Amino acid sequence: MFMFLLYFSIGDYYIWTLTCSAVMVAPTMIASQHIAQVWRGAAILSFVWFLHQWKTNVFNRVIASATVDQENLLTLDRVSSVGLFVIGLMALAEACGVAVQSILTVGGIGGVATAFAARDVLGNVLSGLSMQFSKPFSLGDTIKAGSIEGQVVEMGLTTTSLLDVEQFPVLVPNSLFSSQVIVNKSRAQWRAVVSKIPVIVDDVEKIPQISNDIKSMLNSNPNVFLGKEAPYCYLSRIENSFAELTLGCNLKQMSKDVYNTEEEILLQSVRIIKERGAKLSSTWQDSTGQ
Repeated sequence: MFMFLLYFSIGDYYIWTLTCSAVMVAPTMIASQHIAQVWRGAAILSFVWFLHQWKTNVFNRVIASATVDQENLLTLDRVSSVGLFVIGLMALAEACGVAVQSILTVGGIGGVATAFAARDVLGNVLSGLSMQFSKPFSLGDTIKAGSIEGQVVEMGLTTTSLLDVEQFPVLVPNSLFSSQVIVNKSRAQWRAVVSKIPVIVDDVEKIPQISNDIKSMLNSNPNVFLGKEAPYCYLSRIENSFAELTLGCNLKQMSKDVYNTEEEILLQSVRIIKERGAKLSSTWQDSTGQ
């Protein structure tokens, strides 16, 4: 009985000793493990922060120069910042003991489904990045893509904002521009203008002189662009009650002033017709008489 109690007491002593050792050692091991992870994480964050600051300084110096496209550089700066953040986050997770590769492998299956569901958003983002570098239009340009026309007021990563002719805001997904022919009216050096003026058929003999006078008037107009094609005016159609004059020219790029120039050209053409003794006619009278 005494020996049993002695063995029991010795066993309790060993258990108590091991328990105390575990209480003293275990926190130290756990603390050292976490401290190592904290040091690795701090080193990674410091390195990522250093790279971000260095990248920002480089881009700021390059953007400050006047020989580069600032919008492209700003887009590249934003994309590189996102990429640096993602890489730093993955490295930080690895330093903390998270198996990033396993997560990516398992998440790849869900990523396919997510990408399929978000294909429209991804398409808009990719189209937006493509437009940032290809530059089919810029802020302030007047463009036409399919049935959509307006002035560009904002270019985002997923959408582009326009103002239509009635000054209503139009929000266009960027993916639309990848499937449409884009007409940039602001980048044209000139704008073609064609007009048709009907005159009475009895005055057809006066048309040659009228055509010459109208062409001389167009050649002397300072807003007419003479670099590519000379202005023209000719008899293009003869009906029972009227003869049709077709006149055309290329106008210089003048934004909204082009409409005033068109009006001026038409008024001067009508004045020349009347000065030559000819009279205007109506195409409607001819169509009702048939």
